[in-house]
Amino acid sequence: MKAIEPLEPLRSEGLTREIRSFWTRNVNAERIMGREVSGHARGEEEYFSDLEVQRYRSHRHLLPWIRSMVPRRTVLEIGSGVGLDSYTMARHGLEVTAVDLTTVGVQTARQRFHRNGIRGSFAVTDACQLAFADGAFDYVYSFGVLHHAADTERAIEEAHRVLKPGGEALIMLYHRRSLNELVHRVLRVPFEERHELCPVVRRFTRDEARRMFAPFASVDIAAEYLYGEGYGVLFSLTPRWLYDALSHRIGWHLMIRGRK
Repeated sequence: MKAIEPLEPLRSEGLTREIRSFWTRNVNAERIMGREVSGHARGEEEYFSDLEVQRYRSHRHLLPWIRSMVPRRTVLEIGSGVGLDSYTMARHGLEVTAVDLTTVGVQTARQRFHRNGIRGSFAVTDACQLAFADGAFDYVYSFGVLHHAADTERAIEEAHRVLKPGGEALIMLYHRRSLNELVHRVLRVPFEERHELCPVVRRFTRDEARRMFAPFASVDIAAEYLYGEGYGVLFSLTPRWLYDALSHRIGWHLMIRGRK
């Protein structure tokens, strides 16, 4: 396939259904550009272990972000997938509520929490229509999800709505002015799956992200993640100082922290 996803998809009445279908077929974190991360069956402890090792090894900026949240406070994760970050947040001492658009994600995460005696609440929910009261959570967390929503700006408005006054949103969106964007444009390789276009993959500049977060009292935006293990040995061979320096300028992840 020689195509990449457009910056803005065509709006259609069935767009949310298309998004749900794509992520049901392509369960997040299970593959890297077509390569299976784990040889174990979905839901086994070894499966979760394999996915977590790969996720946090490649996303080296992610665990510090999660650990910046204060234990014993409430957090809503939007787009929890199979619950890797939800589980990490719960083990960190946060009171976790997690929602995902797919039934497979919610069921897989819920079963792991139950099997291991970890508290958490899960629901199949659209990020653009959250079924929670205003000011319900201390934190809203969403890593690499809202740029796939049918309406990203609406989803951010919902995140703001369900935050308590003084609460924080920790949201990652894809960065258009990044090395990864350039590589995919040159090679014409889809962003999420090697042989299938994802229905929605928006990418934003810092200024565009800041405008969407205008309702927040304060917003901090930092770029991270130059590239991951999908780039093969280049990831492991790049000196850490160089990788970090370039990530802060042309990284693929806009790490956004908004305080209400």
